[in-house]
Amino acid sequence: MYKVVWFARFREGMAREDARRHWSDVHGPLALKAPGITAYVQSHAVAPLGLRGIGDGELGFDGYSSCWFADEDAYRAVVRSPEWDVVRADSDNVFAPDSFRGVCAVLDQRTIVDGDFGPFKAVWVVRFKEEIRSDPGRARDAHAYWIATHGEEIGSKVPGIGRYVQNHCVAALGEDGADPDGELFFDGYSECWFEDQAAFERAMGSPEWATMNADAETFCDIEYFLAGMSAIVEENVVKDGRALTV
Repeated sequence: MYKVVWFARFREGMAREDARRHWSDVHGPLALKAPGITAYVQSHAVAPLGLRGIGDGELGFDGYSSCWFADEDAYRAVVRSPEWDVVRADSDNVFAPDSFRGVCAVLDQRTIVDGDFGPFKAVWVVRFKEEIRSDPGRARDAHAYWIATHGEEIGSKVPGIGRYVQNHCVAALGEDGADPDGELFFDGYSECWFEDQAAFERAMGSPEWATMNADAETFCDIEYFLAGMSAIVEENVVKDGRALTV
């Protein structure tokens, strides 16, 4: 599968609930008219996260859309279609045009805990430390470490996580697919689904989560997490083909 993501901010001056409604009720259905999308999920940011749970700071994004395609050619066919021209035109009705810069990517999805998509979901947008990002070899090693050690060895042991997926940036996303020369402000993001908020709070309060936080400090830019790039999100599943993407 070919998975992509667009992070975005809502258009300035638009009420948040109006923007969310337009995204769900207008923008999403328009995208479904473009043939070739295997799955499409909107994640609406509702509250920022700190290291140990819900925080009280500002959100660094208003949400993100994830789409899956059969392959890169299928992606190209969708974004070159007349139906997608309508989606692109509608984007300016709800999103700030400059908010997409550096935060749209082609992804390598890794499922760490293969459980249910619970109703309570959290996301942590990952940016490696600058000395790692600036060295391609160290960046490759950091992605591998994130999967094998931070995820499979440490994260999978956190009690209460129903499902845990890592999304590793492969390249910036351009109109024709992966853009190796494109700018990216982040290196990926982790999503966790929980049975409910109580399960989330138990996980955040566990010693296993404390171990995970300490490990994140070894390779992640923690200040990036805390600058609004981690959030509780509400899912709007526009097209549920995710079972086909695992």
